[in-house]
Amino acid sequence: MSIYNDLSSGLPCTVFSTINRFNDINSDDMQYGDLDETQLKLLGLNDISARVDPYRLLRFDNAYHMYHEPSDLGMNSHRYSSGTPITHHECIDILFDEMKELSSMFALRGLYSHLIGEMIDHFRYGNGQSFQSTALNKAFETLIKESSLDSPLVKIENAIHKKMSQRINVGTEPPLYFLIQSELSTSRLPKFTRHEDNFNGLAITVHDIHAQEIRLLYLKKYFFAWESMVSFKAQDHFGLDKTDITHSIYSKFRFFRIWFFLQRHKDYAFKPFFTNFRANICIGKRL
Repeated sequence: MSIYNDLSSGLPCTVFSTINRFNDINSDDMQYGDLDETQLKLLGLNDISARVDPYRLLRFDNAYHMYHEPSDLGMNSHRYSSGTPITHHECIDILFDEMKELSSMFALRGLYSHLIGEMIDHFRYGNGQSFQSTALNKAFETLIKESSLDSPLVKIENAIHKKMSQRINVGTEPPLYFLIQSELSTSRLPKFTRHEDNFNGLAITVHDIHAQEIRLLYLKKYFFAWESMVSFKAQDHFGLDKTDITHSIYSKFRFFRIWFFLQRHKDYAFKPFFTNFRANICIGKRL
């Protein structure tokens, strides 16, 4: 069998997948409506909103002054005990409006700053349906293409080129499939953890990438070159778990407290959802 045929005949094929599964509906961050007031307060969710008390359905009479205190900025501050009674639906409107406004601190600028607003709307109206976006696919493709010696794309390209550059088969060397897998074992998966992602809206929309899969779609060898198409598939959960909301940093921000409350309180129970994104990238080199 030739160097080329040891893999090409079996394409497309998966060369990497994370331990975390896709569509994992049993993970804690995909639960909703499972906690009551007592359980939420035991997790530290006493002060949810600067505008309303969602437990008692009260709108704070002086919410404007409270919300605009310099010490607040979406973080902890004291709660006012007085307020005007509101309906459950009015409370939901206020909480989502506040959540959107607070999200701006994580999406100050850039091509993707609009995504968090779209995803908050999907959280409210999407009834748990999966979310996908052309802009998010583009952001993922750009992230993958960033040059890094330990990036999966570079590792795959190096493995294929090494194998394709051989003029004859060497019986003791591993097939290309296993060579690629070996290279990927030392790679670092692409994630939106760059400094700029904290402000361009990507870190807040893709809180973490829960599952990833890498596939080779085709591999072609020419006399002086080769090319291949690599498919990256990823999925995140737009939902919060108990570890998130008790985190020493995240728990301080109203944005996350409102999010967790709307998702997990039994009387609100807005459904989290899967965020799906992908990128197909062509690679190749001259021989």
